[in-house]
Amino acid sequence: MKRTTMPATHRGYSLLEVLITMFVIAVGLLGLVGLQARALTAEVESASRGQALMLVNEMADRMESNLAQLKAPAGSATYDQRSGGSKIVFGTAYTNSCVTGNPSDLADQAECCKTTAQGGTKNSVAESDICEWDLALKGIGETTGSASKVGGLAGARGCVFLQATSVYEINVVWQGRDATGAVASDLTCGDTAITTGRRGISRRIWVADLSG
Repeated sequence: MKRTTMPATHRGYSLLEVLITMFVIAVGLLGLVGLQARALTAEVESASRGQALMLVNEMADRMESNLAQLKAPAGSATYDQRSGGSKIVFGTAYTNSCVTGNPSDLADQAECCKTTAQGGTKNSVAESDICEWDLALKGIGETTGSASKVGGLAGARGCVFLQATSVYEINVVWQGRDATGAVASDLTCGDTAITTGRRGISRRIWVADLSG
């Protein structure tokens, strides 16, 4: 039988092609993994912003449907939530006595917001709205079996206050996944708690004075 011998100049050429091809594919796959990670981050950021917008609009709708307390003078039970002149920051780290550790008590927690802790007397509608909004910021609508609240934004915090005469402002801020995209400098709600990667949405409500 006659044997065919490959010329020395061609030996190992196919192996070199395979190695180069594998290198190119590996680089492409690494790039694809990075692209997928960025796409996932963008998707989470988009979902978070949508949820924050929903929370801002929820409070705005509550306020606009309660004009009597929206127009109430400062110092009474209104939506101007301040303590010692400083804005109260609801949501993460805010103590709400209506929060319980049992996931089955979600309805009870919402009902709790309609009454005060002292004597079971009725709260104002504004106070109930703020309490229920705080529960939503905490993500209390979704819980795990261990009672961990997982339905909220990362580090979600919210403020609602009288920004100027007859002008209310609603802020929702949260912890973003990237360090970029800082919120507006005048949106200070929760700025001491979230110092990097802050995201925020703000909405203002102008209360019309038709008395004149």
